[in-house]
Amino acid sequence: MVKGIRKTFADAFELPAEAVSALPVITLTGQIDMIIENYGGVVEYSTEKIMLNTVCGILKIDGTKLDIKYMNSQCVTVTGVISAFSFVE
Repeated sequence: MVKGIRKTFADAFELPAEAVSALPVITLTGQIDMIIENYGGVVEYSTEKIMLNTVCGILKIDGTKLDIKYMNSQCVTVTGVISAFSFVE
C-alpha cells in the first residue's frame, strides 16, 4: 500500500523513485570510489569485502585495499580498487 502511494506521488510530481523511498543510490567513480546513500548498516568489513544492508538486500562490494572513508546515517563512501559489486538477498 505505502509503496503504491510513494510511486504515485513520485510519478505525479516527476520525482525519481529514490527521492521518496529508501532505495539505495550508488555512485561509482571509476574503480576507486563508491558512494552509497540510503544504506542500513555495515554487515561485514575487510580490505577485500564490504557488505552493507539495504532495502534491496545485502550490497556486497569486492576488491582490494577497500576502506570506509566516510560514514554517517545516510551515506557511506568506500575507497580502494573496486572489482565488483552485487546484491545478495
